[in-house]
Amino acid sequence: MNYPPQPNLPPARPVQSRKYRVWAHVLLWTPIALTVTGVVLGLGLFAAADADPAYGSSALGYIGMFVWGALVVLSPLLLGSFVAGLVMWSRARR
Repeated sequence: MNYPPQPNLPPARPVQSRKYRVWAHVLLWTPIALTVTGVVLGLGLFAAADADPAYGSSALGYIGMFVWGALVVLSPLLLGSFVAGLVMWSRARR
């Protein structure tokens, strides 16, 4: 039996470049790191403001509220970056 030659087929899965995988990790872990840092910083500032009310440390509480407000305002951007990074990461893992 004489079979015709097999055609050149593309690989079964697309190979993602190293740059693509690096950006996937950046977009995935940056919002996580910023959110955790903001929450911990805000809690630390609230605790410092509450610890000693005699020396006018209430400004630290306001800074803590500013940090949490910034997290609330930036949450759509952080969530969008996280979702994009997650999709890129899952494509790179396939």
